[in-house]
Amino acid sequence: MPEAPPPNPDSARACLARLYEMDAALERMEVELPDDVRPVGAEARRRVHAWLTRLGAGDADLHGLTEAMRDISRMMDALTARLLLVPWDGHPPGGPLKS
Repeated sequence: MPEAPPPNPDSARACLARLYEMDAALERMEVELPDDVRPVGAEARRRVHAWLTRLGAGDADLHGLTEAMRDISRMMDALTARLLLVPWDGHPPGGPLKS
């Protein structure tokens, strides 16, 4: 079987940028997550941080990263859906609306 070509540095950079975006989104989500899904958010962030560490150390296994990012994206989709299902008591977080 032929050997796989070396990873493209631009791809690794793009993946790193996407991981940082995912981490920032998960951090913003974290404060809004209901208690029943906080462990899912924590696991997603743990996976993001693990890949940030691996890529930062020069491990450019982009095939493994592609699969991991797919899984993390599914977790984020589930968290987003759960956030949309949180009951709202009708009061905006900043107090009464001004007319």
